[in-house]
Amino acid sequence: MSTDIGQMIADLQRRMQKVEAQSRLKSASLDDTALLVRDGTGSLRAVVGQQGDGTTAVNVVNGAPPPAPSTPTAAPALGGVSAGWDGLFADGAIIPLDWARVEVHASPDAGFTPTTDTLIATIETAQGGIVYIPATAPQHVRLLARNTSGAPSDPTAQVGPYAPKPVAGEIGIGEITETLIADGAVTTPKVYANAITTALLAAGSVDATALKADAITGKTITGGTITGADIIGGTVTGGTLRTGTVNERVVITPTPAAPLVQRASVLLYSGAADEIGPGVLNSGVTSSVPSVILASPCVATDSASAQVRSTLALIPPKPGSYGGKFVLTAHNPGGNSQVGRASIEATTATTAAGPAQMVLHAGDGATTPKTAEVQLGTGVVKVLAEALQVTPAATAASGFFLNSAVGHTGNMIRTQQNSVDRFVVDNAGNGNFAGNVDTAGNLTAGGTITGANVTTAGALTAANVKAGRVNITPTAANTPTSATVTGLNIPAGLTPRAVACASSGAPGTSVLGVSTTNVTTSSMLVWLTRNNTTATGVDWQVIGV
Repeated sequence: MSTDIGQMIADLQRRMQKVEAQSRLKSASLDDTALLVRDGTGSLRAVVGQQGDGTTAVNVVNGAPPPAPSTPTAAPALGGVSAGWDGLFADGAIIPLDWARVEVHASPDAGFTPTTDTLIATIETAQGGIVYIPATAPQHVRLLARNTSGAPSDPTAQVGPYAPKPVAGEIGIGEITETLIADGAVTTPKVYANAITTALLAAGSVDATALKADAITGKTITGGTITGADIIGGTVTGGTLRTGTVNERVVITPTPAAPLVQRASVLLYSGAADEIGPGVLNSGVTSSVPSVILASPCVATDSASAQVRSTLALIPPKPGSYGGKFVLTAHNPGGNSQVGRASIEATTATTAAGPAQMVLHAGDGATTPKTAEVQLGTGVVKVLAEALQVTPAATAASGFFLNSAVGHTGNMIRTQQNSVDRFVVDNAGNGNFAGNVDTAGNLTAGGTITGANVTTAGALTAANVKAGRVNITPTAANTPTSATVTGLNIPAGLTPRAVACASSGAPGTSVLGVSTTNVTTSSMLVWLTRNNTTATGVDWQVIGV
């Protein structure tokens, strides 16, 4: 059986393409071994796979010490002391990813150093927690953090000492007398329900100064007005709160009057004489999307009797669901607005690779409005309008300047009508006009001008076209005499073609012949033959093709 080398190479190439298309470790495995992870200095930082004790795990080693926890809280407890950690770190440090736990250390000795002998408990959650320390003597408390490598942080400052509270079995019956109770030691939670009855209260002993703030709850105060300089420490629920009834004022209401949206709002009255609607601030949910709306006061309506306002809408982003958005609008009208609309609207992307957009919009108030928009997209700016006008200031700067970056390969300018190219300038400066080229001034091209018609009111200049006049005086009658023309500078690579004509009123009689020879891109000879020796101007033209 013969071997087809070409087929074998094709098979190998196809198999290699499949292998290269796979993830680098898609088919990899660790068989009876471990993967060592090292940092930029070569130090071992993690062991993934089989460990030295025969188990399999991800073991992080040699980690940097974690930051110190925040200072602990402590308080006396029954038969001991309670110690707590709020889940924060000293100096506002951020919890490291290799954080493992916080150790709680306690000792009756002031200024103690945390050791294994002083370790009481650990807090394993980054949310913090409270632990109980059994004790019979006052205790000082300190914390320190450890990472998954076992490296400790600096210990916190110590708090304490805190003495344990006695338990019930340690106090004998009748041992607590009136003189042993400190003034104010018995608080409301320590008084048995209904233990203090009306008969035990002296007449007039409970007055306004004896009522604690917020002490009266769950009942209704009727028959009068609550008057005071401040209402502090409570919540007003279910009604309208206002700073006044006329002129400039703020009203907080769950049900604003029509035509406002029926949602809890802050109404901002300016006090203007012609104000017909207040400014509004509210927040709500539309189609599961939350938003905050700020609207200006209203002083007029449009032809559809709609209130004319300027508004700002703010919508938060939700990655993978919807982008963040803001809309700033000077009236959002219907088709017969009269006042038109001007707005700025921006929407962020919903994914890392998604598009974001900002739109600047202006339109009149006609039923079919004339509008103009500038759309800023991801890497693209679009202008949608009847016309784009630029009025440069009286400076030496270019009225329109376009400069592409190094590596740009697309066209510099491209204009279309109905998706058909009309005028294109590529990145090499070559221009392509679909129609005629009419210029009121000079037209200069470094390359080739190609078109059905090229019309100019001034001079049409091209590097491959040169013209001029040379004066020749024959050396003798009926004798060809030449003159050298230099400085043609026809672009290299083109073939020069030359013509010449005598500026004379007697062609064929006195002027017997005109010609050119030795034509190059830089020079040529022009010849004249006359039946006399009269000086004659010879017009010439050279075209490089």
